[in-house]
Amino acid sequence: MHLIWLEDFIELARTRSFSRAAENRFVTHPAFGRRIKALEQWVGAELVVRAHPVSLTAAGRLFLDAATHSTDVLYAARAQLQDASSPVEKTLRVATGRTLARTFFPDWYESINQRFGPFPVSLSTGGAQEVILRLGTGDADLLVIYSSPTTRLLIDPMRYESLTLAREILLPVAAVDAKGRARFKLPAAGTAGAAALAPIPWLGFSQSLTLRGVLAKHLAGLSRKIALRMVYEADSYESIHEMARRGAGVAWLPQRLVQEDLSERRLKIIGEPEMRVNFDISLYRMRGNDNALVNAIWEGVSADAIEQA
Repeated sequence: MHLIWLEDFIELARTRSFSRAAENRFVTHPAFGRRIKALEQWVGAELVVRAHPVSLTAAGRLFLDAATHSTDVLYAARAQLQDASSPVEKTLRVATGRTLARTFFPDWYESINQRFGPFPVSLSTGGAQEVILRLGTGDADLLVIYSSPTTRLLIDPMRYESLTLAREILLPVAAVDAKGRARFKLPAAGTAGAAALAPIPWLGFSQSLTLRGVLAKHLAGLSRKIALRMVYEADSYESIHEMARRGAGVAWLPQRLVQEDLSERRLKIIGEPEMRVNFDISLYRMRGNDNALVNAIWEGVSADAIEQA
């Protein structure tokens, strides 16, 4: 049994709606439903009546008291133990995406370590909804994430504040042949009849990846549409990266992820500059955070942003 299931159940009892509770818990409706079902299986009884609005069974009303009491006790105990720890020994908890953990976080962590001195850090990775939830439940002090329409929709600006850490670019890339030429080409967006050309094999982002919305918005805004044929879709930038290296199709990937392949000429940037997509890497924290190290890092990042402006 997971503590997160208890929190899901409490939110469902509060909202009386699977869709609203799932949205508030930063998880998809189907995934939320599976977690409630898993909790019922663990308890050994049905807890909710799946109607509109949702209501609790007799067992659900009884279990709600236990769930609420248990979570209150556990979080109170954790807060007490954290307060008793020496501030110097407190670990900075950072949640981020798997790709950012590899391509961006090490350099950023090194830079703040040099500025503020050595300190322990605990890095957790996952999908966008998963890491946003960790920030919301207090399991992370900071969130480092790609900025996109999805993240801006999921993160309530009334509860969280953000800063821009760095700029990033989605680059259209393709593998090269034996002569160093790109295996695939993109027509210029303004080329007459571009959409009538044979569709280009495309390695796409699944719905769970935050940059899917960024790319879709950019492609939709081009003056002429590009004929793309989806041949592969994944919820991992690294998986798409590997397929691009194998020559399976065209892919738009973060510059930091492909820069080594570009230097080694295993991948090549294709298309006109207008095919490239600019976006931000953002830092989030909950408003009112009283962690001294978090506040120091936040002020340092803010100062850097002002200097660069």
